[in-house]
Amino acid sequence: MPENSFGPKSEAVPAVRAHVCARTALLIAAWFGIVAGLFEALGLLLFQRLNWASWGPMLHVSAPIIWISPTVDVVLFSLLALSVVMVAQITPRVRTGKAIVFLLTFATIYDWANLTGRLYHSSSLLLAFGIAVVVTRWIANRQALVLFYCRKSLPMLIVLLLALGIGIKAERHWREQQTIAALPRARQGLPNIVVVVIDTLRADHLSSYGYGRSTSPAIDSLAREGVLFENAVSTSSWSLPSHASLVTGQPVHKHGADYVKPMSAFGDNENNFRNVPTIGEQLQQLGYRTAAFSANRTWFSHDLGFGRSFIHFEDYFHSLPDACIRTLYGREFSRIYLARSQHSKPKRILRWLGLDALTDSDDEGVGNDGGSPGVRKRAPIVNRELLDWIGPQPHRPFFAFLNYFDVHQPYSGPSSFNKPWIEDTAVNEYDDGIRYVDSSIAALRASLEKRGLLRNTLIVITSDHGESLGQHGLATHGAALYWESIHVPLILWWPGHVPNGLRIADPVSNAGIPATLMNMIGGKASGVFPGPSLNILWSQPPVHTPPVLSELSARHFPAPRPGGPRVRTADTGAMQSLVSGHWQLIKHEKYGTQLFDWAQDPQEVHDLYDPDLDPPVQ
Repeated sequence: MPENSFGPKSEAVPAVRAHVCARTALLIAAWFGIVAGLFEALGLLLFQRLNWASWGPMLHVSAPIIWISPTVDVVLFSLLALSVVMVAQITPRVRTGKAIVFLLTFATIYDWANLTGRLYHSSSLLLAFGIAVVVTRWIANRQALVLFYCRKSLPMLIVLLLALGIGIKAERHWREQQTIAALPRARQGLPNIVVVVIDTLRADHLSSYGYGRSTSPAIDSLAREGVLFENAVSTSSWSLPSHASLVTGQPVHKHGADYVKPMSAFGDNENNFRNVPTIGEQLQQLGYRTAAFSANRTWFSHDLGFGRSFIHFEDYFHSLPDACIRTLYGREFSRIYLARSQHSKPKRILRWLGLDALTDSDDEGVGNDGGSPGVRKRAPIVNRELLDWIGPQPHRPFFAFLNYFDVHQPYSGPSSFNKPWIEDTAVNEYDDGIRYVDSSIAALRASLEKRGLLRNTLIVITSDHGESLGQHGLATHGAALYWESIHVPLILWWPGHVPNGLRIADPVSNAGIPATLMNMIGGKASGVFPGPSLNILWSQPPVHTPPVLSELSARHFPAPRPGGPRVRTADTGAMQSLVSGHWQLIKHEKYGTQLFDWAQDPQEVHDLYDPDLDPPVQ
């Protein structure tokens, strides 16, 4: 009796030959791909929660990964199987059946082994190789039976995959529609509200804040027609606590979201903010549709509990490249190829192939030891998501919270964007990102005006924190509370309801935005948001503004940073900052107090609290 590629023929079911045809190869690949992908998706959802302490250097996923991972794996495994068939046409000695089973088993086990995020890649490779050898031998003696089972079960797997994909999308749509239907009727004349958070934008790099370059014509126009707060301060110098303050109106020590908290394995992570009220929840009680559109998928996402404030939330899977990168093999591709510089050969080849979006990576998923960078979600995509959600004729007032991530490191706009500053310095590329975001704000304003929505829309422009750009020897943000890290823009624009061109010099916290919005539209803010409401600074006689608090919990930063008595950072202890008038007092848990006159000394070089430390590192 002749033997085929797996072993002796079975008498019960027809066996395949040594060289399986392309159709059979695709059948095997589809079966392996769906099974591998479903298990992968569940593992990605589970282990991102179990590995919550490593939330920063990680690409994240949500429910749609359940159909995305199997789909990507089917395509990838099919290409592998067809490659084996093609090789067999050239080299007939290659037994396609065994080769395909070995490759797909190896790919499946390597996939699953890497889900934990706790094995070395070399260990996963060895484990996958050993199991693939064993499985291939086992199937070789049961080839016909295994193929029969694959043919019978594949249609059910395909139906299951389709049902999951349609069901996840339908459930989300149904849940949103049910929530909207249950909203109370909105009062006549309520404005639409759009809050734009330009991630990592320090105020002094905007033209309207006195910057020498023309970086922000669209933002400047809103400032000339609205109210600009010259000295707005964020509640922290990194995204998670600052965004939590922007939606709750609370300081960091009140909402408690100073870092990712332990997560349950299943269910929504909605208690990250100690259940304090959010602006989205309060506006829903007035009949508002609410939504968030985030390009900062690490620290402002539904997974971290921000979904509680919004009926609709857009974060992951904004494009085909983004969806693919979030699968296990997408992450491997990103780790090996996209983590390289923009001038590397792999990225140049991808751009030559027209895959610019795939090479436009950001630092989501990247840690000090490397990682898998994500695909950048640019501001025009955020705008598109917002406009699609609003629809042609909204029947309710809406509240939209937008996060633009284009100013964040790695700096600069996309390669197709015109760059006025030729030299590739950090400041030039940072300013280039500001110009790119500004053009997107201009486009958003034009789109709202075209739909007839602009005149009755309250627009807020702000940021979650600033950026060091080398000051105090620090490259980025999140390590300290110096003025460049917490001084952010704050502009309110609502034609006919706010003064034109008013500039307010009093230091204020942008955590006052929730109380201000509620106060301006006639909602209840007292007892819900601590405030104060910022509109009282132009609607009432002169009032005394309280000192503005910023906070930074002790955190370990793996990258080398200056620290000690001269430059106080959170590497060595928690920090608090109070800004009052033209003074900033910074208290460090270990190194004590610093005092700066930021109005006279905006670089905060001279510590007036202890002249012996003058000047610190610059």
